[in-house]
Amino acid sequence: MHAFTCKLYASRTPDTDVNDLRFSLWRAKKGFIESGQLPPCEDTLNQHAWRANYQSAIWRRSLAAKPTIPAPKDGHGWRSADSGGTGRLCIRWMTGLSAPDMILEFTSCKFRHVCQLPSCECMASRLKCTDECPLRECSNMKEDDPLVELEEQDESDEDDSDKNDDA
Repeated sequence: MHAFTCKLYASRTPDTDVNDLRFSLWRAKKGFIESGQLPPCEDTLNQHAWRANYQSAIWRRSLAAKPTIPAPKDGHGWRSADSGGTGRLCIRWMTGLSAPDMILEFTSCKFRHVCQLPSCECMASRLKCTDECPLRECSNMKEDDPLVELEEQDESDEDDSDKNDDA
């Protein structure tokens, strides 16, 4: 499945792993490549394969009087849309992180006016804009981590107590 997908995106590539091909294409374009021009990552490709397999299994059983069909959210690329139990399903795009935290921290959009869909690459990728975003008043900006703020505040309190000890 990986080798076939690699050939779909780059017919002459020696890569047979979609993650390696993604990196090769990104590096060749020096990072200036639209996400739609990259093959899906391994995790996303596997989830898609699970959904396609699930659908084909339903079709295969379509002539049976009472087919036994497993629940779609039991490892078949789907998840519950809400915790209310309405039975609505959503696509499970991936099971892991979209990228390592270090990479996400430096991802930024290149749009100069307003962060909104479809022009903001961060929003299109379902990410929050980072401090690297060129807009200072970005509505999609990542909120500060309250734990980090508390740690910084604790450090400044310790500095104050050191000053009081010297007095």
